[in-house]
Amino acid sequence: MIEARKAGGMAQFSVSDTGIGIRGEEMGKLFSLFYQADSGISRKYGGTGVGLAIIKQLVEQQGGRIWVESNFGEGSTFTFTLPSGVLAGEKI
Repeated sequence: MIEARKAGGMAQFSVSDTGIGIRGEEMGKLFSLFYQADSGISRKYGGTGVGLAIIKQLVEQQGGRIWVESNFGEGSTFTFTLPSGVLAGEKI
């Protein structure tokens, strides 16, 4: 599910899924460059561990913030904010 709303002077976007979720001990490392929650040789999911780190950097460069809420086994919600002016093409 994707949601968008205005929160003060910020635009807030949330993307939710009903996937495998993220364990609590993994949450603090999730936006680190090259971090993979399942890094074993028999892992089920691909990726290099750069996507969320890049997104975090881009969001923060525009004056926004990103975070995740998750329940292991139930799914996750990734939310980020951007100043409304960024979306209107204004320079910050």
